[in-house]
Amino acid sequence: METKERIKKSLEDLLKIEDVQACFVTGRQIGTVTPESKAKLKNLALWKLIMDTTHKFFPITEDFYMYGLSRLYFELKDYEIIMTFIGHGIALITIIPVLANRGLIEVEIENTSRIIKEILKLHQ
Repeated sequence: METKERIKKSLEDLLKIEDVQACFVTGRQIGTVTPESKAKLKNLALWKLIMDTTHKFFPITEDFYMYGLSRLYFELKDYEIIMTFIGHGIALITIIPVLANRGLIEVEIENTSRIIKEILKLHQ
């Protein structure tokens, strides 16, 4: 199975979690990889904004990555966006409702990021 197809499968599994509204992996080396299933996010304008602007975070976060930056959280109205850095210049983006049970979702995000890291053969 091709690398991007394997990543898509891991994203599909993450998207099955009830409160995960959308997710994707993005980075210079691999472009943007989204799951086959449609995002559950109702606000399509927000989805488009996140998809179109995520790459702009990398020049800022690269400097922090070498100091151990692993996650970045921010809230946009009713949603929380979690950027999990899988490798240098590669991130798993997960969108959840602000009031979601983040503890459970954090475990699933960590599992997914480890799977993707293994697929990409990224080792710390």
